[in-house]
Amino acid sequence: MLLAINTAFLNANLGLILDNGERFMRTIDAKSKHSENVLKTIDEMCEEAGVIFKNIDKVAIVIGPGSFTGIRIGVAIVKALGAVKENLKVLPITSLELMAYIYLQNRHEKICCVLNALSNLFFIAEFDENGNKVGAEKMVDVLPKDKRLVILEGDLNLENAERVEITSENLLDYVTTIVGENDGISSENVEPLYIRPSQAEANLKSVKKNV
Repeated sequence: MLLAINTAFLNANLGLILDNGERFMRTIDAKSKHSENVLKTIDEMCEEAGVIFKNIDKVAIVIGPGSFTGIRIGVAIVKALGAVKENLKVLPITSLELMAYIYLQNRHEKICCVLNALSNLFFIAEFDENGNKVGAEKMVDVLPKDKRLVILEGDLNLENAERVEITSENLLDYVTTIVGENDGISSENVEPLYIRPSQAEANLKSVKKNV
């Protein structure tokens, strides 16, 4: 069985795939506190499916970029679940990879997935026409002009950009395309993908620059 978790944005997406392929999904809206409701909702989903957590083999987790708080919550939950479930394997995925998958279904074109990093900065990842990521996720202040821009519904207001919406269903769809290719890693090795340096790192860089 596989559990999928996305807490990187205002709405949290949760999904469970049983060994027989049956799916169970939940969405936690922005009005609810993810830190208080994700584990409870996972328990409710498992109860509806008639399974217990110790039978879950893998967890797919969106590690970012996105909300600092949401990413921390998701990674912390996965590490806690790993402490309970021995030999739990984790499949880390990025929000930009998920966006690319959603947009590129039945399409073949070069794209750049974009998230708002605030202060006129953007988190981006570029993909070729076959959906392969070109380089790593990064933060930029100028967007590429040679690729179609793909943005998250409600995130940015960019002209001529295509919008996608992350749902629990397309989260599970994406996970099923990668689970056979990657057996996962230990929960202890899961790290958040913040991209933007922390305030402490930024302050340290400023101090060194002024010395």
